[in-house]
Amino acid sequence: MDKIFRHIEQNLDDSIETLFELVRQPSISAQRIGFDKAPQLVAAVLERYGFDAEVLHPPNDGLPSVYGYASASPEAFRRACEASVNAHRADIAPPTLLLYTHYDVQPVDPLHLWDTAPFEPTRKADRFYGRGMSDDKGNIAARLAVIKAFQDEWGGLPCNVKFFAEGEEESGSPNLGEILKEHGWKLTADACIWEGGGRTAQNKPLIYLGLKGVLAVELAVESLSGDAHSSYATVLPSAPWRLLDALSTIKDTSNDRVLIQGFYDDVKAPTAPEEEALSKLPDDSELWRSTFGTDAFVNDLPDDELPLNHLFMPTANIAGLTAGYQGEGMKTVLPAEAVAKMDFRLVRDMDPDDVFSKLRAHLDSYGFNDVQLKLIGAVRPYKTDMMAPWPQLVMRCAAEIYDAEPVVYPTMAGSGPMHEFGELLGIPIASAGIDHPSHQIHAPNENIARDDFVLGAKHIARVMQRFAAGM
Repeated sequence: MDKIFRHIEQNLDDSIETLFELVRQPSISAQRIGFDKAPQLVAAVLERYGFDAEVLHPPNDGLPSVYGYASASPEAFRRACEASVNAHRADIAPPTLLLYTHYDVQPVDPLHLWDTAPFEPTRKADRFYGRGMSDDKGNIAARLAVIKAFQDEWGGLPCNVKFFAEGEEESGSPNLGEILKEHGWKLTADACIWEGGGRTAQNKPLIYLGLKGVLAVELAVESLSGDAHSSYATVLPSAPWRLLDALSTIKDTSNDRVLIQGFYDDVKAPTAPEEEALSKLPDDSELWRSTFGTDAFVNDLPDDELPLNHLFMPTANIAGLTAGYQGEGMKTVLPAEAVAKMDFRLVRDMDPDDVFSKLRAHLDSYGFNDVQLKLIGAVRPYKTDMMAPWPQLVMRCAAEIYDAEPVVYPTMAGSGPMHEFGELLGIPIASAGIDHPSHQIHAPNENIARDDFVLGAKHIARVMQRFAAGM
């Protein structure tokens, strides 16, 4: 493997140029910017690295994803087996690894806070700047650096590799299910390396094995045919007050408990291995206090309970409220309509469709049948058993490459389409990548550091070799 690792280091400039090529092409899914060229570019890049690639279009007006396949080389498979204790696997068919990534990126706003143009990649010493430089085009380029290293040094790949680059991850993957209905058979694999992973702020390797689900809804009240003079508040109903009354029944803010009947029915306590992993997570309490400008956490949670609550409990969040006049000065108006956006983060085994139905029943039971409820988006939660062979392999390889025991998150507080691959396709999932808190993903001046790129690529290379050899 020494030659593979040296190749990654010595050909870093070529890998970064591939990354720059991807970053130069806008691909903002929320605004549908750049997709006249971005999918074809990603497919062309995969083909250049030896994949048979195709653009997968959803059967509607959704944004496409890109799929690539490259088969194992018998010689590289043999070398992978000989490089491990499982040399007897040389007569067994090579396994198949799925690499999940996404090529769409977040909007660049606010543009005035960028020091460089978002889609003009810029190098400053050992950091590289641009939108998508880390999330997630940096992960795409790091994986391709590994592919190139095996091809050049071992004559091919030690295992079969399927490369999937989603085009709508940053928009909640609304059409992924439709793509999988038609093309899911192409994406079956023995294991999956998910996007992300990398290093913590303390520079320890970070691996996560799951993601929360999310249910996004809109609640609306329309009490009048049009806005009225506020003097009529003596006799006419108020849409904002009606909506606020409805919202107040959803959560008890004194103890942060969601009051929807059956909301917590599927919430389970962490397993013993997960509890141990939680106990080893870094203490982010002071960082959160300084970052978010708060002296206390919800329900006066003590610092040592933050990881459990953050990762293993669901939420009911009001993301936005709109009603009436919000401009400068006074406008005495009685608004006819009020709207709220909510999102519910859901933990493993919670079903967003079930929560949506329970929310509707909750509102009706309190007499809020007039509150209109609209489903905006739904993503199901998923997490891989952390004691399963695949995540254990990824952890062992991380400890070797980074020379430190990995920080393992049984699940993350954010959301993504893991369920479709882990549950529906039955693929065990673990993350490995190039991320670091300093990369400012989703923010102005998104960047990646040279060392994060190299270490993330080496980690994936080691995982591929051990995976091919039978773990």
